[in-house]
Amino acid sequence: RHVTPHDTRSEKGERHAPAAAPAGPPTGPESDPRRHMTAPALNILAAAQRVLVERGFSGLTLRAIAQESGENSAMVQYYFGGKEGLVRAMIDSVFRDDQDEAARAMATATGEARLPRFVSGLRRISSSRSYRVFFDILPYALRNPGLRGRMAHAYDHYRRLKRDWLRGEHPVSRAEKDALEGVAELMTAVVDGLAIQEAIDATFDARRAYAILEHMLQRSLPELLERGSVGPAGGEEDPAHRESAAGGREPGRSRRVRSRGSVPGRSFGHRR
Repeated sequence: RHVTPHDTRSEKGERHAPAAAPAGPPTGPESDPRRHMTAPALNILAAAQRVLVERGFSGLTLRAIAQESGENSAMVQYYFGGKEGLVRAMIDSVFRDDQDEAARAMATATGEARLPRFVSGLRRISSSRSYRVFFDILPYALRNPGLRGRMAHAYDHYRRLKRDWLRGEHPVSRAEKDALEGVAELMTAVVDGLAIQEAIDATFDARRAYAILEHMLQRSLPELLERGSVGPAGGEEDPAHRESAAGGREPGRSRRVRSRGSVPGRSFGHRR
């Protein structure tokens, strides 16, 4: 039978609770909209991602999604409220599976195994099919204030995940947290850049770049955590650095200097 957007039953007569993407920005891991979706809504979301990868954003129409999913087009509107609601759900969920897999791997890594596992997780994410969905959404999101803000919250979530993966279970000082946040920001840019190269060049192999990245982190991360925040680049001096200099200390370094690689509670496998 015909299904209207306000009908609560599928064509098989089964009743389904509403599962539209939340209107506000995501706030953390609990914001994954798929946790509250019914099977038809999940089917529609997966079909929309396939359509997006195969046909691009201009080909992401309700008709194409309905054909790909086998659901009535009115059900697409019912669950997501239209194309923009579907795009919001994709932004909120696009990397969740890849991140969950990386998080499970990080949860069992200790000591010197943490950094190799961390870099392996980054490489898995950048090689994921999810990036094709992300790249197709990005130009549209940049021109839509609501979606741009939602993308910004998603990026904040990505950075916090990377920071937490590097931190592990150990407590950190404010300076160490600042350093880890800077590393997470840089790693997010690295993953995006390598994913772009993999997307446009089928012969591109990111393994060399990630091997170099791991080597750089092994050598620099203990020192970054020892020094804390290194301040702005480009020769600018922030008030904290001026205060440190006035106190007779090297900017960014505490009075008691530890030997390189001896950060309490951590072993990142630093090698000279």
